[in-house]
Amino acid sequence: MQSLDALIQWLQPLPPPVSLLVIFLITIVGGVLRGFTGFGAAMVIIPVVALVTLPRDAVVFHALIEIPTALQLLPDGLRHARRSTVLPMMLGLTLAVPVGMLLLVSLPPDVMRVAMSIAVLGLVTFMWAGVRLPPPRGNWAGILGGTAGGILQGSAGVGGPPIAAALMARRDDAGETRGNVLVMMALIILVSIPAQYAFDLFNREVVILGVMMAPAYMLSTVFGAWLFRRTGGRNYRAIALGILAMTAIGTLVASIL
Repeated sequence: MQSLDALIQWLQPLPPPVSLLVIFLITIVGGVLRGFTGFGAAMVIIPVVALVTLPRDAVVFHALIEIPTALQLLPDGLRHARRSTVLPMMLGLTLAVPVGMLLLVSLPPDVMRVAMSIAVLGLVTFMWAGVRLPPPRGNWAGILGGTAGGILQGSAGVGGPPIAAALMARRDDAGETRGNVLVMMALIILVSIPAQYAFDLFNREVVILGVMMAPAYMLSTVFGAWLFRRTGGRNYRAIALGILAMTAIGTLVASIL
């Protein structure tokens, strides 16, 4: 009986059951989307979780559940990535994440909820339009791409798309491009965690949530990858962007009302 009371007391900081159900369901949706398309989890998970918790908690929550996936994919990425491409981008990312995080902790939660939804909607529009960046030249292009991603990652947790777009604009071969993307997606998480700790964003609630939801996220990611192989990836881009657009519009309306 005492152990049960201790467990209940330990779990008391968690959101109410309805909010927990929302977080669980959107974590599964994000995981399936990540496994099916290779991107988009943060853009669907963070705006929704920010509606039932604080925006800062939503950003930390996503970073925590991504750690196992990032570590799993990093070795494969390192085997194919080009160091001269990744290092300048890593520099920009590392310097910019704290700047974005300063916005996250400084702006009111209601403002950040709206800003997150607008950022996601803008990124979805950018990807849907099929905009291709001009091939970058020199290290400064990598630094600027990493800086853009770092600011978005620190402030809204969605730093992946601008970094991926900058890497794909290089027009390297597919294996090298994939390796560069995998390394940078892992570095986004690995750079974010220490910065979030330095800004004192960790609390017991978000850590418990992350530990509870990480297995569901991992399993749904595996299911999404299986679904991609099963269906041959038919219309995967349109499906993914459609889900992201509906999520961004829905969370934006909910944030404003």
